[in-house]
Amino acid sequence: MLHDGRRIAIFIAGGLYLALVAWLIATNIARIGGSPEVRALLLGYAYWPRFAVALLAGAALGLAGVLMQQVLQNPLAAPETLGVNAGAHLALTIGLLAAPALHAAHPELLAISGAFAAWGLIAAIGWGTRDPTTLILTGFVVSFALGSISSLLMLLNQQYLASMFIWGAGSLVEDGWSGVEQLALRVAAGAIVAAALARPLLILGFGDQQAKSLGLTRLLKPLFLATAVLLSASVAAAVGIIGFVGLAAPHLARVLGAEKLGERLVAAPLCGAGLVLLVDQLIQLLPPERAANLPTGAVTALIGAPMLILLLRRVPRLMLEAGGGIATRLGVGGARRPMTVLAGLGIALVLMLALALLAGRAPQGFGLYPEAFVWRLPRVVAACGAGLGLGVAGCLVQRLFANPMASPEILGIGGGVAMGLIATLLFFAEASAGLQLFGATIGALAVTGAILLLGLDKGFTPERLLLTGIAITALLDASSLLFLALGDPRSGQVLAWLSGSTYWVELDFAVIVLAAGIAGLALSALAIRWLEILPLGAGVATSLGVPLGAARLVVLMLGAVTTAAAALIVGPMSFVGLLAPHLAGLLGLRRAGPQLLGAAMTGAALVVFADWVGRAMFAPTELPAGVLSVLIGSLAAMAAVLGRRAAASA
Repeated sequence: MLHDGRRIAIFIAGGLYLALVAWLIATNIARIGGSPEVRALLLGYAYWPRFAVALLAGAALGLAGVLMQQVLQNPLAAPETLGVNAGAHLALTIGLLAAPALHAAHPELLAISGAFAAWGLIAAIGWGTRDPTTLILTGFVVSFALGSISSLLMLLNQQYLASMFIWGAGSLVEDGWSGVEQLALRVAAGAIVAAALARPLLILGFGDQQAKSLGLTRLLKPLFLATAVLLSASVAAAVGIIGFVGLAAPHLARVLGAEKLGERLVAAPLCGAGLVLLVDQLIQLLPPERAANLPTGAVTALIGAPMLILLLRRVPRLMLEAGGGIATRLGVGGARRPMTVLAGLGIALVLMLALALLAGRAPQGFGLYPEAFVWRLPRVVAACGAGLGLGVAGCLVQRLFANPMASPEILGIGGGVAMGLIATLLFFAEASAGLQLFGATIGALAVTGAILLLGLDKGFTPERLLLTGIAITALLDASSLLFLALGDPRSGQVLAWLSGSTYWVELDFAVIVLAAGIAGLALSALAIRWLEILPLGAGVATSLGVPLGAARLVVLMLGAVTTAAAALIVGPMSFVGLLAPHLAGLLGLRRAGPQLLGAAMTGAALVVFADWVGRAMFAPTELPAGVLSVLIGSLAAMAAVLGRRAAASA
């Protein structure tokens, strides 16, 4: 029940919102110029369809968010976190390249197919898990894998896929009512399903066992999830990616007092519709030449992500303290002779370095070219240092969160690097490489500081750090998309940096990155005891004398710094930090010390290999190491999870 004071505050806020939106609508309509006939045409076929699609898109995403969170019993479930948007984006990208006629005639078919395929992959990998965050982290892995494929296609076909930048950032510009009608039909169908099956939906929120005991059919959960995916994909097909509404709207509804499911089914779509409408009306208030190029979806994410950060105190604990299950996978057992395994990894790394330094493709064909050593050395050293740092950071983050699906990229440090670079390019028209590097470093440090400040009063608990990192990552990603969608001539330079190319690296900077990775490894070795105990949970760690807050702060700082140094080379999302500790664990290196060293060597070998493949195998076209690392790392991580599940079932 709401207290009287809170109820009054909500009524006042609602009244102010309605007054602001009414003023914005009146102002934007009054700004439409021309003769009466032209005004009527613009209002009937541009302004009012855009108004309607803003309401429908926000309502659809809000309803989809409620359905996903209720069925999966996870307050982080949303189209943004479960691969729906990434699947739709990849399907439309492939359709535009391979079947432009189908893309033009039936974009919604491509988007819906891609969204369902992405969700099916996530369900196959993470379905049935008891850890309430593993499914979300699996969704991030799949999203980044699909996103890396989209990025590769865009890098190779920029002249054909320029329109995808605008679509990916979410544009509500309409030229008629056909898109509105199709979206309205799907939203109405979703609302009917939710209303007609509200009671079974409520029971599903109590858990699978409770639902089974009450005789609910197993088809209900797939039905609700299919409805949510259809709603989200329909929005993506109609207007592009509208960021963070599906995640933020249900939480905003709770803040406004909608605690019961029936109330949230009404309030969340209203909150989503109100948020998207407000952002879009504010954009239309700008001068026409600027409003035309400013996508609503990215701006909505810029507002929604900080909103989620402010709501962190109200979100219940998402991660159970890890007991024996995760601790067993992370810290118990392992190879009987870890030194033999580590020696083998060392030999493999040396061979990979030799291959990258000596072998390549030239006009006369593929072969050994020792004379190119001096030109390849900076790139190989940089790739080695970046991979080493990411391997160390991945091991630290997974033990800090006590979750083998966590990765340093989720902390948002890499996104901070990207935003620092973008800010530098915006403020300095002729920014040198050194100045760009300085700006990127400042961005990484700023994000690290923000995470520390937001987690300070909670003792750096893993679930709060994870939520904060996800919100910051979404905020920074939306900012990057907004910059790319605005068509700035420097967007190609930013896209190349984001993709993680070693092409520009000089030897002195490469040595600095390698030294940062080695220093991170050495300092982490001093915290081996903490790394062994932290996965056992807060209670066990405290009883064994570990200063929990200080230990988490130190591990977080080490992971952030090593991630920042690596992200300067391989971009914000490489997922080497996710894969390297897994590969070390599969080799039997499960104790903290051997796994840390094994992850460092595995990460170094993986990035060197990705850089060599992109440089040598596709010559004369060069594919950046960062994007290839995302693709290789995420695919291998999904394969490892599926292999582990198959072994466990056998």
